[in-house]
Order: sequence, then C-alpha cells, then structure tokens
Amino acid sequence: MLDSNDLTAIAEIVGTAVQESETRMAGMIQESEARMTGMIQESEARMTGMIQESEARTAGMIQESEARTAGMIQESEARTAGMIQESEARTAGMIQTSIRASETRMTRRMKKMLFKSESMLLDEMERYDKKNEKRFDKIERELTGLKDIYRITKNEQETINILLRTMDNFEKRLNALEIKTA
Repeated sequence: MLDSNDLTAIAEIVGTAVQESETRMAGMIQESEARMTGMIQESEARMTGMIQESEARTAGMIQESEARTAGMIQESEARTAGMIQESEARTAGMIQTSIRASETRMTRRMKKMLFKSESMLLDEMERYDKKNEKRFDKIERELTGLKDIYRITKNEQETINILLRTMDNFEKRLNALEIKTA
C-alpha cells in the first residue's frame, strides 16, 4: 500500500495537475472569452452591417414604394379626372337631351295654347264681327234715313229759297207796280 510519502507525492501531483488543469482551464476560458468576445464583436459588426444593409434596403424599398404609390396616385388621379370628364360630358349630354325634350314639350304645349288662343280670338272676333255687322247695318239704315232726311231738308231748303226769291221778285214787282201806279 501506499505510504504517506506516496500519498503526499500523489497529492502534490494531483495538486499540480489540478493547478495546471486550472491554469489551462483559465487560459482556455480566457482564450474562449477572447474568442467569444471576438466572435461577439464580429457578430455585432456583422449584425450592425446587416442592420445597416436592412435599413438601407428598407429605405430603398420605402422610396420605391413611395414612388410606386405616387405613380399609382397620379394614375388614379388621371383616371378619376378622366372619369369626371366623362361623367361631366354624359351629364351635359343628358342635360341637353332633357332640355331639348323639355323644349319640344313646351313647343307642343305652346302650339296647342296658341291654337286654342287663336281659336278663341277668332271666335271672339267672329262674334264681334257679327255684332258689329248688326251695328253697321243699323247705322247704314239710319244713315240711309238721314240721307233721305237730308235730301228732303235740302229740297225743302231749295224750295224755301226759291219761294223767298220768288217772293222777293214779287215784292220788287209789287213795289215797281206801286211806284208806277202812284
């Protein structure tokens, strides 16, 4: 069996081995930490680069998207403007058609109303014409009567004038006879 020297030597060997192992482990840990730190730094650098690339791609994609969106908006505005113009043209056409139809209806109504008015006016004129014809006939009869009275009066006047001249002549003759007889 092992004596105490052996055990001490084994303990020293084990202690030395443990120390060496601990030193190696500490070195390995330091190396591992250094490698890990390097790897972490490399990873962080790669991640930073990837983030920057991603941000650049994202910015590019956003710009592209904004450009496409602006283009789509412009196209939409152009289509909308075209649709509005078409709608305005259709509306104007519909309004013109409606106005023409309304004018046609109004013209027909006006013609009917004018025809009725003309008929009423003609009827009224005919009624007044008949009424005035009666009045003119009456006036004509009265005028004929007045002409007859005028002729009679004129004849009487002429007869009276003739009688007065004749009487003047008789008076003159009578005066002349009286002068001669006196």
